[in-house]
Amino acid sequence: MIVKTKRFGDLNIEEQDIITMIGGLPGFEDNTKYVLLDHDDKSPYKWLQSLENPELAFVVMEPFIFFEDYQFELSQNDIRELEVARPEDVAVLVILVIPEDPRKMTANIKAPLVLNMTKMKGKQVILNNDAYPVKLPLFPQ
Repeated sequence: MIVKTKRFGDLNIEEQDIITMIGGLPGFEDNTKYVLLDHDDKSPYKWLQSLENPELAFVVMEPFIFFEDYQFELSQNDIRELEVARPEDVAVLVILVIPEDPRKMTANIKAPLVLNMTKMKGKQVILNNDAYPVKLPLFPQ
């Protein structure tokens, strides 16, 4: 299918590359179909592009690159909704906020995106851990 996007122009998306975000993302509940795009070959950053809203794309990355000790457990409900059978099927991403000064970039490690890459289902999980903030600086001053 051809999908029009503001940032990337027309994209040719294969059906098997579409990720269904269960319940959408907070504030964007009507957008449930996404595709994950590489920023470039050498970058740890990716784009989570909505297939329903050409202007909606989130910069995401694997949190473990910057936060080696980051860990959490999924609830049984999340495991069931995402149809997780094996831990190796799961990818974890966090949404980044990139201000005008990229040195002030932050990651939302309070609400990671958990993706079952086998079933192509995802969900934003809000963690009940006060140590994990919504805006954690990637490059502390």
